[in-house]
Parts: sequence; C-alpha cells; structure tokens
Amino acid sequence: MTRSIFKSCLAICVGSFFFYSPAQAETVRYGLASFPPGGGNPFTSPARTSWYTWRAMFDTLTQLGPKAAPVPALAVAWTNTAPTTWVVKLRPDTMFSNGEPFNAAAVIATVTYLLSPAAIQESISREVENIAGVRALDDLTLEFTTKRADPMFARQLTTLAIVPPAYWAKVGRDGFTRTPIGTGPYVVEKWDKARITLKANTTSWRAPKAANAELIALPETSTRIQALLSRRVDIASEIGPEDIDVLKAEGFNVYQRPASSVEIIALNNIAESPLKDVRVRQALNYAVDRQAIADTIMHGLVPPASQTTPRSNPEYDASLSAYPYDPAKAKALLKEAGYEKGFTFVFEMSSGTTGSHYNSMFQKVADDLSKVGVTMEIRPIPWAQFVRGVQQGEWKGQAFGFEYETLPTGETLRPFRLHSCTWSHPWYCDSALTPVIAEAQRTFDPAKRLELVHKVLRGYRDQAAALILVEPLGLDGLSPNVQGYDQLNGIIPYQNVTVQK
Repeated sequence: MTRSIFKSCLAICVGSFFFYSPAQAETVRYGLASFPPGGGNPFTSPARTSWYTWRAMFDTLTQLGPKAAPVPALAVAWTNTAPTTWVVKLRPDTMFSNGEPFNAAAVIATVTYLLSPAAIQESISREVENIAGVRALDDLTLEFTTKRADPMFARQLTTLAIVPPAYWAKVGRDGFTRTPIGTGPYVVEKWDKARITLKANTTSWRAPKAANAELIALPETSTRIQALLSRRVDIASEIGPEDIDVLKAEGFNVYQRPASSVEIIALNNIAESPLKDVRVRQALNYAVDRQAIADTIMHGLVPPASQTTPRSNPEYDASLSAYPYDPAKAKALLKEAGYEKGFTFVFEMSSGTTGSHYNSMFQKVADDLSKVGVTMEIRPIPWAQFVRGVQQGEWKGQAFGFEYETLPTGETLRPFRLHSCTWSHPWYCDSALTPVIAEAQRTFDPAKRLELVHKVLRGYRDQAAALILVEPLGLDGLSPNVQGYDQLNGIIPYQNVTVQK
C-alpha cells in the first residue's frame, strides 16, 4: 500500500513538473479585440472571433488540420455508411472539467437541444439543421442520419461544441452563459465584462502547459499594442501592418495567420441601383488598384484576390486571375451601361475592432472609384446595425464591407449560404449558379465536386458578385518570451502556449 501511495504521489509530482515548469510564468495573458457577445454559451456564434475565446474551454467533435482537412477532436473517427448515414466514434477516457463523463449521451443531449424549438435563438442551430437524428450504438459510438446527402458532414462537426448535459440542465442556458463548463484545456474561474480568469484543466485531453490564463478584452488596436509593449499582456490579437515596425523595434514578434477568407465589398444586386447591372459591377472591379492596396496598405504581406476563396484552400482555382487595374476599361463599361457621368452609392462599413489598415483600404477604393466618376460614400455603422443588415436585410446603402469566410468548417462553399439566392434576406443572387452550388454540396465524387466548385468560383468572379479585394491580413503581436503560439485554421492552441521567464 505504501509503495502504491508513493507511486501515485510521484506521478502527480512528475505530471505537475511537466505542465508547469519553474522556467515558465504561471499565467499567459491574451489581449483580445472582443469577447463573444453570447458570453460562455458556445451555441451563439460560429465566428472565428468568438472561438478565439471559447477554444480555451470547449472542444468540438472535429477540428481542422493541415490543408483545412477535418481531424479528430472529441470524435476520433467517422465513416459514411450510406448517403445519409454517418457512424462517429468518440474519444475514450474523456470528461468535462466538472467530472461529468463525455460520451454518446452527452452528444445526443447537445444535438437534441440544438434541434429543439428552444434553440431557435442559437446561431449554431442553423449549423445542424441537416441532422435528422442521432442515436447511440454504444457508449462511445453514434449513428447520425442527415436529411440530405452531405459529403462535408465531418467538417460540419467543427461547429458542434459539446456541453455537460447534467450541468446544463441544472444551471440553464443563462447560468451556463455566466459559468461555462467544457472539456477544453482551461476552466473559467471568473468571467467579467473585460477579463476572463482561467485555471488549468489538467484532466483535459489537451491539458495546458501553463497553469493559468487571462483573456483581456481590449477593443481598440492601439490599446492592445500599448498593453503588449508595457508587458500587461503577452499576446495582442488583431493588430495592423502599421504596428509591425514599432513592435519589432522593441524586440517583439509578429505572427501572421494563414488566410481563411477573402476581403470584399459586397455589391447589392437585389435592390434598385446601378449595381444591378453586371457591367457596372465589373467596372468597379477594373477601377480598383488591388496591387497598390496589397503592396502599400498591406505591406506586401498578402496578394490581390482573384476569387472568393483564399490560396490556402485546397479547392482554390489557380487558373483565375485578379481583375487588372484598368480605369479605361472601367469607364468604357460604365458608358456602355449608361453611366458615362458616373453615379453615387453608399458603402456601409462596420466600426469593428481591426487595425486602421482596413479604413485605409476602403478609402483607397473610394479614391480609385472617383477617378472613373463613381462616388463611394463611406458610412460607418455600429456592429449591431451591421448584424441586422445581414440577418434582416436592414441595409441603408447599396454596398457593405464583408468577407467570404470559410471557417470554422473550411468548406469552400460555406460563404455562399449568405452570398447567394438561398439566404433569407439576400443581397446577391445569381439564379443560374444556385443549382450548381446545391449539386456541389451533395456530390461525394471529389473530381466532380471540384469541377462544380470551380464553376461557382469563376461565375462569381466573372459576374462581379462583389468588389473582390485582398486576402485578409491577420496579425498578432507576441512577447519575445511566448512559445507554442502556432495557429492552425484560426484556432489559438491554448494548450501549447507558454511564457518563459
């Protein structure tokens, strides 16, 4: 008995030394641009910026690995046994931080809630709407049935965080929002408006190397930079290219995230305006000098975009080229469309939390358009108003700043749920491509799917569905002592990040 106790104590001591080396600071401090509007409820948004916070405490069934392919997380294997049937194997020996077991019953409880009328307010309920049902084959095996064939099913599981059913039932949705529990590397000790205090979840399957973490909400980019320079945070997310030289001069590092989206100005072809005419939309694309934006405003760190998916996407069409800068061509198209003297339109830009380089980019677009007689009035709007525009169609202008974002699923056609005829309040509709998109989404044959996806990408490019600009410049500032900060597909690897003393 004594020998057994000694071995147990030795294992605990060794484990503690492995995770919390004396050479490391006990706490890693992250300066984030924002926290999720839904607090600790992981069902309220699929957005990358929300998962910047939630990834510290939650896991999804799958996650994205190299080349944006789905890889194991809480699910370790998945098999398509019929066009609408998937068998999913779960990770063994896994528990929530409150001691509840992670198993098939927990997944079923989560999915059942999201499919219920009670979850109508949850954004993630739209992510699982193709699920017809789920049943347990055993404690760690599930059989999902879908309403229609879905070759991207494993990718869709990247949106599905699993919560402990007994705890959720006990505290309710509102209580869980304030005090969330998951299987991730950290446990929430305190969630305030501007600070989240976390402690290590040493029972997590991705137990962290640092004992504690703090997430600090600093909405202004300049504030995050100052916090980093003054060592009040170790990591400052969402900085701009104008901050690079300042940070490097002080010995700090700059991390560039691989792009998962393309920055655009969405052009509304539904409302009555000159933008309904494809020639006008094409003219705007010819009128903008993307290369100058990439070289000067983006410091040469990203390329002009040629299509609505980034180069990192395996289904990227390398045969497509960006619209060349050709003001003469733009003027000719405007004249052909009956707008030789130009026109004016309103561009709505959300007053977000990213660097000032985005403001500079949009101003450059406005300057370029003015040279062909088109006036783009830039009108900043609050984020809440922007969301109402997307979800309810409450746009005051004819164009707005947006992106074609493939995360969290990494699926090329994911953005077309919004940027197409099928959205509940569409701003762009190409009825000829709607069935092509639908066919691609249900096609299991990789070669056939790629052919269809490329047809969609080319169609949106040629029809100038948007003013396609550049891939986004995702930069984070790091203390020189930070180690293990290597993002993959927009995921902060909380379990790996340490700060050396």
